[in-house]
Amino acid sequence: MMGCMTAEGAQAEPVLVKCADIDDDLFVRFYETVLAPAFPPAELVGLETARVVYRAPEYGHFGTIAMVDGEPVGGALGSFSPSSGILLLDYLAVRPEQRGRGLGSALIGHLRTAWRPKARPVAVLAEVEDPARHSASVFGDPVARLRLYDRTGWSLLPVDYFQPSLAPGLPRVQGMFLICLGPAGPTVPTEAVLAFLDEYVRGCEGDEAARSDPEYLALREQVSSWGPGVPLWPISRAPEVRRRAGHA
Repeated sequence: MMGCMTAEGAQAEPVLVKCADIDDDLFVRFYETVLAPAFPPAELVGLETARVVYRAPEYGHFGTIAMVDGEPVGGALGSFSPSSGILLLDYLAVRPEQRGRGLGSALIGHLRTAWRPKARPVAVLAEVEDPARHSASVFGDPVARLRLYDRTGWSLLPVDYFQPSLAPGLPRVQGMFLICLGPAGPTVPTEAVLAFLDEYVRGCEGDEAARSDPEYLALREQVSSWGPGVPLWPISRAPEVRRRAGHA
C-alpha cells in the first residue's frame, strides 16, 4: 500500500486501495484533506455519515482511495441502487498538487474495471456542477471537472438537474448536470432514472418531497418527457441543456 520514491527522487505512482482496507484514522485524513477541500458543504455528506456508508462499505457502496507514500491523495466513492439499477459516482476528488497527472482518469478507469462489473448497473451516473452557473472557487474548477468527464467518456442527460438537500438545514444545489458513463446504447431507461431520483430524494428529503414538492415534480416531468429512454448527449451540447431549461 505504501508509495516510495524513485532513485531520482520523483514521486511514486499512486496505489489504489479499498476504503475497507485502511484504518479509521487514514479514512478521516482522506475525508479532511481530499474530500472536504474539493466540495462545498452543501455537496458533501458529513464525516460520520461517510464513515458509516463508505469506511467499511455497506452492501452496494464502493470506496477507493489513491495513496502516495502512505497518504491519501485522491479517491472515489459510489453507491449502487438495486431498485433502480443505477450506480452513482457520489464523489471523485484529487488533491490540488496531484491534479493533471492522470489520477482522476485512473479512478474513473477503476470504476469501469472494478465497480461496474461487480454492480452490473443499468447505468453509471454522476452529478457535476454546470460551469456556466458555478464559478471556479477554493473547491475547484467546474470547467476542469467537466473536461475530465468529457475526456473519460461520459455523456450528458438533457435535464435541468439539482442535487437534493443532503441534510436538514442544507440547501438543494441548483445548476447541476446529471452525466452518464458509457452505457450500452444511446439512451438510459426512463423508468430507471425516475426510480433512482425517487429513491434519492426520498432518502434525503423524505416521502413528502418525493410525492409533492413542485420543483422535484418538475424535474420528474423533464425526465418523463423523453419517453421510454432519456437520450445521452455529448457534453459539448451543455449549452443546449441550459437553453432548454431557460438558463441561457
